[in-house]
Amino acid sequence: MYHFLGLYYTPVLSTKAPIICLQRVTIPDYTSFLGLPGNVIALLFSAYLLYLGADWLVKGGSNLAMRYGVKPFVIGLTVVAYGTSMPEFVVSFFANVVEHSATISLGNIIGSNITNIGLILGLSTLIFPIHIAFQNIRNQLFFLFGISTLLYMLSLDGSISRSEGGLLLLLLAGYLFSLYKTTETAEDSFEEADKELEIYSLSISLLMVLGGSILLSFGAWSFVKSSVWIAEQFSIPKLYIGLSIVALGTSLPELATSVVAAFRKQSEISVGNIIGSNVFNILFVLGGVGLIKPISVLEPVIHGVGISGRFPHTEYFVMLAFGLLLFPMSYRRNKIGRISGLVLLSGYVLFYWWLFGQ
Repeated sequence: MYHFLGLYYTPVLSTKAPIICLQRVTIPDYTSFLGLPGNVIALLFSAYLLYLGADWLVKGGSNLAMRYGVKPFVIGLTVVAYGTSMPEFVVSFFANVVEHSATISLGNIIGSNITNIGLILGLSTLIFPIHIAFQNIRNQLFFLFGISTLLYMLSLDGSISRSEGGLLLLLLAGYLFSLYKTTETAEDSFEEADKELEIYSLSISLLMVLGGSILLSFGAWSFVKSSVWIAEQFSIPKLYIGLSIVALGTSLPELATSVVAAFRKQSEISVGNIIGSNVFNILFVLGGVGLIKPISVLEPVIHGVGISGRFPHTEYFVMLAFGLLLFPMSYRRNKIGRISGLVLLSGYVLFYWWLFGQ
């Protein structure tokens, strides 16, 4: 018996030809034994594992990078951004490749980007208004809106192909290179942040990276399994589950980072965390997962509910609208005030009220 991607296979000798065939063996699904209360608990516990795994991965990876002489600024652009986007990546990978639920994968990214701006940035702004010069984030805002529009256009044919996934990854490489070249003046701020980083030994750092990766993998697998079960039991389209429960769960690292930064009055960290995370979600997560296996954009019928082949036009437009809102909000007086935060939160609540009230 062989094991691959959560499936067990038994070799069977074909009677018509001297070749070995593989016969799929069905294994019991633990979600059916847990029931609704058990799956809700499993969902919450899995979300905690995603948060903890990302935290360990970022801390361990940052320590390893420092030991090999990597500048703190480069660490911020790569290790931290990569680590906070890993929950989205592993969940989207398991949803698309293992569970064959591609719309959970897509909904996860659209929902995470909406959650990052509407809920997390809105909440952070209510805690403490964000003071930031518009010229410091102007290029990043234009880039985010540009790749969000590109993602919509690439999806119009019904899927994100491997070649399109490769294109998104190439854009990510160009984005990181451009940031490194044009914002080296920000090095001092990263040096200050570096002083607060807890230093670990080499063995501890390696264990944190390994442990974080294991927690992320197991947490993502369990998170997706329970999400799919809940969706099927309540006849909820998987796209909606990805847009809501999954998106909120995978956004926990961004939520923690931004809220802590807001209480410390570190405005640029809050905004940079949100913009950077949204960019990585599109380019790294959908690019990487799409390169491994094409992502279907169309929502299939589930128990007769929904429309076969439904394209998520409205969900894409809402994601684009939240990105556009940041332009006037940050341009006016170089500040995102509490009223703007309330507008973002209200828009977030209204979107989900519309989504589940259809």
